[in-house]
Amino acid sequence: MTDKERKVGRGRLLVSLLLLAGLARPAFPQTAGNPGPRSRSDARKPRTVVIDPGHGGIEPGARGKLGTVEKDITLAIALKLKAMIEKNMAFQVVLTRDKDMDVPLENRAAIANNQKADVFISIHTNSSRQKSAEGSETFFLSTGATPDEETRRLAYLENNSSRIEDHVDKTSEEDVKMILWDMAQTAYIRQSSQLAEMIQAELNSLLGTRNRGIKQAPFKVLTGAACPAVLIEAAFISNPEEEKKLASDAFQTSVAEAIYRGLTKYLQLYP
Repeated sequence: MTDKERKVGRGRLLVSLLLLAGLARPAFPQTAGNPGPRSRSDARKPRTVVIDPGHGGIEPGARGKLGTVEKDITLAIALKLKAMIEKNMAFQVVLTRDKDMDVPLENRAAIANNQKADVFISIHTNSSRQKSAEGSETFFLSTGATPDEETRRLAYLENNSSRIEDHVDKTSEEDVKMILWDMAQTAYIRQSSQLAEMIQAELNSLLGTRNRGIKQAPFKVLTGAACPAVLIEAAFISNPEEEKKLASDAFQTSVAEAIYRGLTKYLQLYP
């Protein structure tokens, strides 16, 4: 058996163990026409949305020319979104952070899995070397090639923050990639795409910003999340005009409302 075959075998074995342990979710979320098996305890358990305010603590994220810091904007939007969901929906809402604190990227998806989340939403602000870059965009997971240089750069920046580099051996990384491929590609890519489309449509409607569409990218924060997962880039903090918007309470509320509306429409597909 080759090294490659052994690594593939390890990855598939780990996927099987996760499925047997109940840490992975069913391949297809239940729908009205296909509710799927649920235990009595599952039926009583409230559904869960995990919201991830990007960055935090020693990881400020992107910084605008006017001094606005991404980690502050993402937390403000996340808190508003949490309040909207709790007020209007019978859902449990969990934040990966509720204050300015460090949360490693790998821990964010782990929080979603530990909470058996139905949806994982990561909130960010965008940044570009082109100061004229503008608009909002929504991403879902891809482990393959990304479509353009700007998306590759964005994924690299989000995945490689200012914190000290993680010490993960290459064998473990390849095992995780195989787990990710088996779980995310077969189970949640379609649902994540639907969620991304619905949120992006609402962002276009409410924000009045340029529509940059939905895209796929290998964001580390989305990897390993055993549920539909998206990453939202609300606007460009590197663009002075959009930075001013991001710093305003009204715009932050509009972003949160757009995400809330998109989430509501998505959940109607999977009641």
